[in-house]
Amino acid sequence: MISLSQKFAHFVNPRIVNSRSAYNCCLALIVAFSGVIAGLHPLAVASENSNGQVVEEEPLTYTVDLADVRNHYISVHVNVPSPEKETELMMAVWTPGSYLVREYARHIDSMTVETADGESLPFEKIKKNRWLVENGDQKSFHVSYRLYCNELTVRTNWVGKQFAVLNGAPTFLTVPDRLDQEHVIRLKMPNGWTRSATSLNASGDTAHTFVAKSFDELVDSPIVAGNISVYPFNAGGIDHQLVNIGESGYWDGSKAAADLKLVVEEHHRMWGVVPYDRYLFLNVIGESGGGLEHDNSTLIMTSRWSFRDKKRYADWLSLASHEFFHTWNVRRLRPKTLVEYDYENEVYTESLWIAEGITSYYEDVALVRAGLIDQKDFLNRLTKNIESVHRSNGRKVQSLKESSFDTWIKFYRPDENSPNTRTSYYAKGAVVAFLLDAKIRSLTEGEKSLDEVMQTMFSKYAESGYLPADFRKVASEVAGEELDAWFKSAVDSTDELVFEDISALGVELAGMISKKSASDDKNTESEEAKDDGNVEGEVSDKDASDSVAKDAGESKSKKAKAKSVAKSKKPPAPKAWLGFRASESGGRMTISSVQSDSPATVAGLNTGDEVIALNDFRVTSSIDSRLRQYEIGDEVELLISRRGKLMKVLIEIGADPKRSWSLKLIAKPTDDQKAALKSWLGKPEISDE
Repeated sequence: MISLSQKFAHFVNPRIVNSRSAYNCCLALIVAFSGVIAGLHPLAVASENSNGQVVEEEPLTYTVDLADVRNHYISVHVNVPSPEKETELMMAVWTPGSYLVREYARHIDSMTVETADGESLPFEKIKKNRWLVENGDQKSFHVSYRLYCNELTVRTNWVGKQFAVLNGAPTFLTVPDRLDQEHVIRLKMPNGWTRSATSLNASGDTAHTFVAKSFDELVDSPIVAGNISVYPFNAGGIDHQLVNIGESGYWDGSKAAADLKLVVEEHHRMWGVVPYDRYLFLNVIGESGGGLEHDNSTLIMTSRWSFRDKKRYADWLSLASHEFFHTWNVRRLRPKTLVEYDYENEVYTESLWIAEGITSYYEDVALVRAGLIDQKDFLNRLTKNIESVHRSNGRKVQSLKESSFDTWIKFYRPDENSPNTRTSYYAKGAVVAFLLDAKIRSLTEGEKSLDEVMQTMFSKYAESGYLPADFRKVASEVAGEELDAWFKSAVDSTDELVFEDISALGVELAGMISKKSASDDKNTESEEAKDDGNVEGEVSDKDASDSVAKDAGESKSKKAKAKSVAKSKKPPAPKAWLGFRASESGGRMTISSVQSDSPATVAGLNTGDEVIALNDFRVTSSIDSRLRQYEIGDEVELLISRRGKLMKVLIEIGADPKRSWSLKLIAKPTDDQKAALKSWLGKPEISDE
């Protein structure tokens, strides 16, 4: 069912309104007109029952009693109007934006169902998350349930003495065939709690009472309550709020709100449209982490110690930027399979690398364009994603497309073998977005970019949703060249990523070379000498003096100088390495993970093995210092305990394949590269000082 206001909103879609102020005026008219309709039929909608009779449906009305928050419990009381003799109730099993079945019904401790007169009604649990109520001739009934809330994350519930964080999916039962009707929520606050905040509209004059137009909106609108601090700011003529929960005197909310204003304005500029009329940043300062996007708000979590630490504060701004970018990419512009949510089953898509990876790329692009971090900081942050991808052997096993599809069973359930079998659609998706941006800018000589791809996608597919082929088609059209082969390599396969286009942006990647460059230099003796046994496709930083030294016209003094510089920059010798991680507790060292294609896998070491001795000498902590006594290629004997049985294992010491990468500005860029860098990041180049 689509509300009348939603139908009007379709005709004044923000994508086809050129003026933002005009769009906001249209939204105001929609709200006003919806209020007139609500006045004629307050909090009720008309529909047909199973017999074809037109009936007036009242909303599901909830009271959330927070009296027992100190024990992490809430009581939820819901009045359920029902014209049927039997009514099913349902609880969601997952939260949109967090792709894992979490079985929220497991937190319900007890439930009762009664008539309006307080008489018990029979009901039974018919599925893990469904209940059947036999309400007979009763046109409404009352359900009460006690809910345990002690998981402080952005997709679950937490209540305590100081504050409460409630998400819709793990909190509210509903009637599955009436998801489109209104849901009204009233908070019954404990003594001393003064404020609550949510993106839901207030209902009437009663404090802490809100109305959701549908179950979708209820799930999409987290609620926080307690002694909270609110910092309003205006961006683009639209009201925004930073809502801080748990400041404890360590956060400057006004400064944080001013910085968020810059982030918001940059995203407004990039997208060119604003699809909301009010927005809240719900910031829980509770020694947790993470963020989750919503239509008109985001719920983010951080530490009280983050604000005064420059790096951690930049991380917080990046997180807020990420979730805010989702206002467009994911919340409105969605893969087609996610246009309508199925709250009881997994919903599969190959496009989470677009939804999350591209967002992960732009989270920091927005910060540097807004002047909140400099170019060097931005390149360092992007480098971390590159390192994350290339230090995981999972990139050789799982493609980006497969990573997106398998998120339900892999991404949120990591184990000791995950680094060997899994790649992240966040990290690799961000790197692929960077490479796609560079590809488009290179092909169009800076005239087009990934910005235009996302803007076009929003214009074409925000209503209908998109297929993977739609994104590839738009990207090819913007680039002016067919990119199908590029996507098949970067997204559909486990090929190593190619970085050859990034020079067009005025940057280079030290520590790795592109396939093309590797091929060109394949027979270069000096390159092979510098490889030091690292993985295929990677070479040590190539000093500029190598090419200078090869110039036949150079003087001997210059050659000597070049040789001296090359010698001083010789990469460090690789470290001795066995290929497993271990944790130490109580003087015992236990293997926690084994890297594939390592000496440990060749020797047959397993996770859970306790390492007792190396060459007959006891090991009680890190084995790294002991390995320094040996050379790469030496064979050593480990004494291990496997499920209580002592065993001796021979293992050959290998060379640690870890190496560092670094995105850097090209030292002497051309004028075109300078212009490209400014167009990309919006600021003049910085020095390395």
